[in-house]
Amino acid sequence: FVAVNCGALTETLLEAELFGHARGAFTGAVGERKGLWEEAEGGTLFLDEVGETSSAMQVKFLRSLQEGEIRRVGSTRTMQIDARVVAATNRDLEAEVKAGKFREDLYYRLSVFTLRVPPLRERASDIPLLAERFLRTAAENAGKRLHFAEDALAALKAYKWPGNVREPESAVEYAVLRARARIVGVEDLPPKLEAEDAQHAKGRAGNSNLAALYGDLVTLDELERRYLLHVLEQVGSNRSRAAEIMGIDRRTLYRMAQRFGVKLSDE
Repeated sequence: FVAVNCGALTETLLEAELFGHARGAFTGAVGERKGLWEEAEGGTLFLDEVGETSSAMQVKFLRSLQEGEIRRVGSTRTMQIDARVVAATNRDLEAEVKAGKFREDLYYRLSVFTLRVPPLRERASDIPLLAERFLRTAAENAGKRLHFAEDALAALKAYKWPGNVREPESAVEYAVLRARARIVGVEDLPPKLEAEDAQHAKGRAGNSNLAALYGDLVTLDELERRYLLHVLEQVGSNRSRAAEIMGIDRRTLYRMAQRFGVKLSDE
């Protein structure tokens, strides 16, 4: 099994890495060198981030896949290679084909069998497992023995992870460096996760308040009474602010409080 990240190398370096080179092919090529495609003979070549390749490289990929042969850089001799090719990308290649950014013929050569890996935000149940694995690795590298607090795991699970799997790995490494005790808490996570957790907590509190107001079937008068009490509580019994939020004048607020037997505190 031989892997190469197509997005991490320039076009010329990627070509030399994949196909190898002949002696004297370029400055510094003092001898012949096998490429990764040759190294994968009888096995599997994994092209990671294949969507990042240039049009010129896509043409070379297509020929090698189609003919089952390669040519080293600077050589005139072709070699037959028997290797399975697996490719991966985080791009939508169908959209890239329509936009003219990826060759349609290469796309169909690569997509004989397609496996879609859902983004991390669609498989939240995987997050604790990944986080624990990242924690073990990062803690070992830092010479620490750590475990997650429940609030930290909850924050990790609630976050949407736009950067996919690499992002939580980075977040856990950050938390390991910050942790001062043996427990990684939510306060050790990157600030964006703390903010997200605070937002979720605020939402949960809001839902709890709504449940208190509307959780059972009551009369309209009772709903008005509960709403009045809720607004007064939120504004610290400030009558002017309460009237403003409710969209009524202070005189109507007084009458409403009197009707429901609610005592208004002095301002």
